[in-house]
Amino acid sequence: MILEITLPWKTCLSSSPPPLALSTFNSCKSTGEIKQLHAVAVKTGFFHYEPLVATRIVESCCSIFHYSSPKSEDVDYALSVFNQANNSSTFIYNTLIRAHTQVDQPEEALLLFYRMLYDPSGILPDKFTFPFVLKSCAQLGSIQDGEQIHNFVLKTNFVSDLFVLNSLINMYGRCGEIDSAQTVFEGMSERNVVTWNSMIDGIVKSGDLGLARRLFDEMPQRNLVSWNTMIGGYARQSFPYEALGLLVELQVSEIRPDEFTLVSAISAVSVLGLLRLGKLVHGYVIRHEFRFTGDLGASLVDMYSKCGSIYGALQVFVGVPYKNVGHWTSLIVGFAVHGFAEAALELFSQMLSSGVKPNYVTFVGVLSACSHGGLVREGLEYFNLMRRTYNIEPRIQHYGCIVDLLGRSGLLREAKEFIENMPIRPGVVLWGSLLSACRNHRNIEIGEIAAQNLVELMPDYGGGYVLLSNLYAGFGRWEDFGRARRVMAERGVEKVSGLSWIEVDGEIHEFVSGDKFHPRSVHIYNVLVELDSKLRWAEL
Repeated sequence: MILEITLPWKTCLSSSPPPLALSTFNSCKSTGEIKQLHAVAVKTGFFHYEPLVATRIVESCCSIFHYSSPKSEDVDYALSVFNQANNSSTFIYNTLIRAHTQVDQPEEALLLFYRMLYDPSGILPDKFTFPFVLKSCAQLGSIQDGEQIHNFVLKTNFVSDLFVLNSLINMYGRCGEIDSAQTVFEGMSERNVVTWNSMIDGIVKSGDLGLARRLFDEMPQRNLVSWNTMIGGYARQSFPYEALGLLVELQVSEIRPDEFTLVSAISAVSVLGLLRLGKLVHGYVIRHEFRFTGDLGASLVDMYSKCGSIYGALQVFVGVPYKNVGHWTSLIVGFAVHGFAEAALELFSQMLSSGVKPNYVTFVGVLSACSHGGLVREGLEYFNLMRRTYNIEPRIQHYGCIVDLLGRSGLLREAKEFIENMPIRPGVVLWGSLLSACRNHRNIEIGEIAAQNLVELMPDYGGGYVLLSNLYAGFGRWEDFGRARRVMAERGVEKVSGLSWIEVDGEIHEFVSGDKFHPRSVHIYNVLVELDSKLRWAEL
């Protein structure tokens, strides 16, 4: 709705004393209203002969930003007016720096901080300045700027401020400088739950889950963020049993999970392929009326697909009222993995028709569907569409799909040329995919080239030697077969056995080729029992 500027306001801006005119900005509820007053001030000439107008506009914008999430265009507007103002304050600098971090413009936030230090008015940062600036360094991953600001903090009276020190730990953790974060952490005389959470989060991101768990167990007090950090860390780094075990402990602690907790739990369930446990979590989501429009809905679609129930995935997908790219992508990938190539491509077409823009993961699913369906022409068209229409730069996964597509279709020479002409260096997976295709289509010439590249990239990769030796065996070239096997023996290379598993009565049975009757078992039965008895989650 357009704000209607009444005659008294116009009169106020054109003829009333400046204090009364400036006070009108205090009644603005949005940047849209501020812009209209700004326009009237410029039109009447008041903006040019009263220098405090620009300052009051910025102050009004900052007051709005302080209590609501700003938009990038509003922040840009406030900054443009600030550049014309003659007066400033620590509050204005702090709010503008904070607003730029909120709209993901950390470079501008840092520039404002350095501008603040050299402001001719002699304005100095306070304890609210440093957390915002350090957050900008964390967003940029700029450890150099972070260390400089840390040195500046050491020269101020805020060196013992808890919020500033917590921000330093968070900055060092997100920049991967765990030793520096620990130095700050260990030197603190006072710590709160945010301190512990920041330290644990940094350690989790560094991959040292053992140390993170020790700190987690030592925490004098935990909140939901503490639990989510550990559960999410375990889930992301493929420790599903540990993630689910912590989920049980969380419920015993009587802290209610939130959406982030459930997304991590569903991810752990997806890795294990435990459909029954996935249904328990799904039931909990429904009973507590969580919304499916965000990551939670997409993760449920993905979980059902990975647990072998593509129909369940489709049911969840249909039940989501407002679908984002994550929902569409999860089901497209699910259809592709289950071999429903045409359904995946049809769904992709519906996604485009709905106005949802695909991302790079979407095209991984589309290209994978083309590969499984042997749709060479369509796959190459989608690969070009990704670059030409959506300006998505292909990643190694996309190149891998094309190599797999060409290899499955017997176009081995085209696949080899495609790998050689890639703008990025091909890895073991691509050459291994080509070598596997050469074995399937009995092409020794290109197979030897692929094997040579495999050995150069990873001399200890046993799968390459096995594929090459099997290729030789298929042609009866037993001397070459023996030589490949001897090289494996001389280098002590072994092929890691492929592992499969199946769920039976809440128990995961792992087995390899050759197991007859007594597969290796990994028990999750106790977890299921605890979820049933302690959590009382409704199974669908």
